[in-house]
Amino acid sequence: MKCSNEELVEVVYRYYPRGVSREDPRYKRTEEYGRLVDARRRAGDECGRWQGVLNRIHDKFPESSLIDRSIHLPTGSYDACYAGHLSVGASAPGEYSHVIGFMVSLLVSCYVVYSMRTVDDLEEIERIRVINATPSRHVSVFAYDTHYVLPAWMGKLVRLVKPNFVEPPLPLEARRQDLSFDLSPDEQPYATWVAQEIEHTWGYERMPPLVGKLIIPDVATDSRLLGEATLYDCLFSDSW
Repeated sequence: MKCSNEELVEVVYRYYPRGVSREDPRYKRTEEYGRLVDARRRAGDECGRWQGVLNRIHDKFPESSLIDRSIHLPTGSYDACYAGHLSVGASAPGEYSHVIGFMVSLLVSCYVVYSMRTVDDLEEIERIRVINATPSRHVSVFAYDTHYVLPAWMGKLVRLVKPNFVEPPLPLEARRQDLSFDLSPDEQPYATWVAQEIEHTWGYERMPPLVGKLIIPDVATDSRLLGEATLYDCLFSDSW
């Protein structure tokens, strides 16, 4: 890394106000927030290199779906990076999507490459199964725009007459997203090529997870409260 942790934190403080929550009306009036908005808009206007990278990735992996997640930058609304998703296809049972994600920071000379899998959340599915199987003393009944909570025996009567009024059991499905910086052998060819393309285009270095996961306790982002935001959230995106 060309920048020390201390230098990276100082960059964060240049673009994020210290000690001000995102819900505070003062947040968007701070100099720091103004600098971040300007950086986003400038990157949105000067996106030639980014579009070139996307074009070359598409040409290299034409069978894979490629999504540009940076089209909002000209609005100055959110993120501090160029970001993309390259779909490599779901292959395992209970897996619904599998992408190689990549981000190029607008604020420091760093990038990240990671994998994201959307899979069945088996623990949550089991929790829902237990809830559905446990007898309840009360039943929720929705009659048009009114919600009633009735004793279970009354709910049985309503179910006989108006079954559509009684709240159905929770569906036995739940999914989670697994993000990893430790790429598997099947992911390496995609990730390595993308990383090399970014380095060739910008000359940037990859930010290690031990650095990126460092918490900056006195700043907030769009999706992170004070005490939650990491260097990844501030210098790249808080929406992975």
